[in-house]
Amino acid sequence: MIKHMAAAAILMLLLCSVSCNEDAPVSPTALDTPNVVLIIADDMGWDAFGKYPGTNGQKAKTPVLDSLAQSGITFTNLWVNPECSPTRASIFTGKYGFRTGVGSAIGGKTGGLNSSETLLQKFINDKTGNQYATAVIGKWHMSNNTQLAAPEQFGVGYYSGIFTGTVPSYYNWTKTSNGQQTTVTTYATTYFIDDAMRWVEEQQKPWFLTLALNAPHTPFHRPPLHLISDKTLADDAATIHSNKLPYYLAAIEAMDTELGRFFHSLTEEQKKNTLIIFVGDNGTGTQVAQAPSASYTSKGSLWQGGINAPMIVSGYGVARQNTTDHSLVNGTDLYATIADVAGAGVNQIHDSYSLKSLFGEPNASQRKYAYSELFGAGDGGEGWTMRDSRYKLIHLTNGNEYFYDLSVNPFETSNLFSTTLSSEASTALNAIRTEKLQLQ
Repeated sequence: MIKHMAAAAILMLLLCSVSCNEDAPVSPTALDTPNVVLIIADDMGWDAFGKYPGTNGQKAKTPVLDSLAQSGITFTNLWVNPECSPTRASIFTGKYGFRTGVGSAIGGKTGGLNSSETLLQKFINDKTGNQYATAVIGKWHMSNNTQLAAPEQFGVGYYSGIFTGTVPSYYNWTKTSNGQQTTVTTYATTYFIDDAMRWVEEQQKPWFLTLALNAPHTPFHRPPLHLISDKTLADDAATIHSNKLPYYLAAIEAMDTELGRFFHSLTEEQKKNTLIIFVGDNGTGTQVAQAPSASYTSKGSLWQGGINAPMIVSGYGVARQNTTDHSLVNGTDLYATIADVAGAGVNQIHDSYSLKSLFGEPNASQRKYAYSELFGAGDGGEGWTMRDSRYKLIHLTNGNEYFYDLSVNPFETSNLFSTTLSSEASTALNAIRTEKLQLQ
């Protein structure tokens, strides 16, 4: 323990020594080098998973994720974007969408990331002397469909997965890797776990793996029976179409089962030396959203059901266990957090603030405002939202505005603009507007 504390103290001194010079590389031999696995679930909201207050609908069976929560921290106030591409872009650039131009799902009116962006994988290796092996396995959806080699060109050491937003079938889909495409008929979630296990086993140095699963995103389907508990679940299109929710929940359960297989494949040394971060990329899809979310307040919306996603951290460096943390967190914050843990010598960059101190100290400093946005979607839900620890403002491009006191109305059923604002609410509203104006 003393030895570990001494190492931690040395690490802090080293980080402080480079904080005034962001471009200075950090000596990789002087830093702890934990592995990091970032797991991103697709279209998985609090209504289908976890013990989030007020969400009492049908939950997927997730013993593996539940065990992660018991051994770590559940962050209840993670804000992401309403759609997948901008969330992923914000995670890997540490920037809000209006800075990168990615404000909605890639395709149609929204293009991909500019080649000038420095993605997290490259940033870490630039700062640590190329100390980490990096991989993204699973869904990419941050580049235009013609840029098939984009992950590798951005500095990702290994990419293999679904380049676009979804698959026609979990059992028959197109894999992209190193600019080449092939057809795969293995169940997608299983294939990604197999690929991740193989890649990790091959590594000879610390690794940063992003496991970007496309589950439980559509199409709705019955997973392989050995991955789910309900062996009676029918497998015909008519039954699936008539009641999609059981199939959505089954996809989550299958994902959880396969994640258990991945964790079981790690050696005891790897388990002790690996930080695990699990997040959802946006809220539950509109077809299967459960109360208190509704179709118009779930995925694709700036309401809580669209942007307040699950987040769990566990493993290396996470001293707090079986803990719920209500700190404000943005998807952008994963950039500085993972870079900080990997020894890149930064704890704040762009729109990203490291959460590392919260892993051990519940009263550590935190961000005062969270932000999300949607643009380029071509619908009436475009706009931005910002909140402080209590109040939330939604401003839509069409001019409509909504203001909520989340401390007493967490599911946004009463717009405060329909009443006379208290002096406290007015002060908070003005502060939020001022903060938004400073985001330039």
